[in-house]
Amino acid sequence: MKDRIFRYMAVAVAGLLLQGGIFLRASSYARAQSQKTDSPKEVNRSSGAAASSKSAQRENPLDTDSLRRGQDQLAALQDSAIASDKSLLSAVRFLSWANLTRVMVELSKEVKYEVRRLKEDPAKGLPPRIYIDIQGARLALDAKEPIAVEDGLLHQVRIGQFSQDVVRVVLDMNHLKDHNVFLLPDPYRLIIDLRGEKALEALASMPQKKIATPAVKEKKPPTPVVSGIRKIVLDPGHGGKDPGAIGVGGIAEKDLVLAIAKKLAVKLNKELNIEVILTRKDDRYIPLEDRTAIANAEEADLFISLHMNASPNVEARGLETYYLDNTTDEASMRLAARENSTSRKNISDLQFILSDMTQNMKLDDSITLAHRLQGALVAGMSRHMGDVKDLGVKKALFYVLVGARMPSVLVEMFFITNRVEGRAMSQEAYQNAMVEALLEGIGKYNEGTMAMKTL
Repeated sequence: MKDRIFRYMAVAVAGLLLQGGIFLRASSYARAQSQKTDSPKEVNRSSGAAASSKSAQRENPLDTDSLRRGQDQLAALQDSAIASDKSLLSAVRFLSWANLTRVMVELSKEVKYEVRRLKEDPAKGLPPRIYIDIQGARLALDAKEPIAVEDGLLHQVRIGQFSQDVVRVVLDMNHLKDHNVFLLPDPYRLIIDLRGEKALEALASMPQKKIATPAVKEKKPPTPVVSGIRKIVLDPGHGGKDPGAIGVGGIAEKDLVLAIAKKLAVKLNKELNIEVILTRKDDRYIPLEDRTAIANAEEADLFISLHMNASPNVEARGLETYYLDNTTDEASMRLAARENSTSRKNISDLQFILSDMTQNMKLDDSITLAHRLQGALVAGMSRHMGDVKDLGVKKALFYVLVGARMPSVLVEMFFITNRVEGRAMSQEAYQNAMVEALLEGIGKYNEGTMAMKTL
């Protein structure tokens, strides 16, 4: 409706600007120019304009400058009306690791897209390439020059207005093992994951553009514990400008989950000999899509995102664990909207995105991990807090889990908005109890994994 109103306004303003018969001639001129935009004869536009102006001057005693100004104003209004229908591509950014590059294309609206992969052609000197045609899109940035990446995997990114309705993004690769493309809403961004061969010699002396926090590494125990899980990425939710939920007394979710994640990292490394990567080790903001990118780049065996729950009902309490999947459960969708910092509607929009995604979600393993953690949390925290409400294992559409190539879950560790649970989790003794329960759950999952490998 707004787009139609805008077009009507454009025509009305044009009518006011172009009076006395100029409107029809300018409209004809604009249509003629519009038909030329797809023609290689674009260079003749100025001579065509001059011819039209001379003709109009002979037929109507108006000066050429007035006619040209009217024509230019009408063309600008028509261009604005057309652009209002399109998703504007406003920025491109990328993250690089040793064997993974993530390219993020920022858009103003939902789009459809097509992905094509072109094999290298040594005879023509062409590298492997991927191109993505984004339909219903317009460029809103200067894309005359390629975006240089040069991280050993991706050479450069080229962007162009392929047609009036399509923006083409071309990725010139040095080499490529596989790729994955998906769309996230609010704000809309097209995510392109590119994976190459591990430990490239070309990267040995190259500084990494890695926006991630370093691994939390502790000294290995004298007698290593045999472990089926070698590396885990722990994700303390929120951070920086995003405090998460706020509890009684002003305590922030971002601070509690970070404290627990740090303690758990030490325990996992010391007692299970598991290397741990934290997506953040201090109070900083990290976009949701970057968190699973860290896990994918590190080739982690598990991804666990730690959060605290919240509710307008201050009596709400309990523990629950989530894995990524489509759901129609209203409560799960509301929770996902809060954790995703988006609207309830955009959670519905993600339904079709997930159904179209070609990703290795390790769904069965994620469900198993969720149940191991949930059982250990309820049992462990009950020993310290008495009657703990078991809210169970559920599925939801959390952006932070999208694109993970390993078993991945999100844990809601009590309600920060509940007076008893929120205050308990602000105390070190209860944080330590939570760490022990999480450690137990991961240990049980690990034992099950090792048992399956021996069958």
